[in-house]
Amino acid sequence: MKCSICGSTVDTAKVAYIKGSTVICSDCFPTYYVRNCPLTPRRVRGESPLNCRYCSYKAQCDSYVKSLISNSKGS
Repeated sequence: MKCSICGSTVDTAKVAYIKGSTVICSDCFPTYYVRNCPLTPRRVRGESPLNCRYCSYKAQCDSYVKSLISNSKGS
């Protein structure tokens, strides 16, 4: 199997996510999760959903949300 994000060959022990033809390795999963999280748009709007407090990827999400906000202000 190949990771849909980085393209590296992944053995089954390193697969973090599979859905349809999408395969995500454990190294790429945090990035994939943050970019596809249904709560990210709410965070961009300034909300602070309770679920985000307990998320394992909150630090990555904080940085992603900050970049989205700064990019939207620059446009």
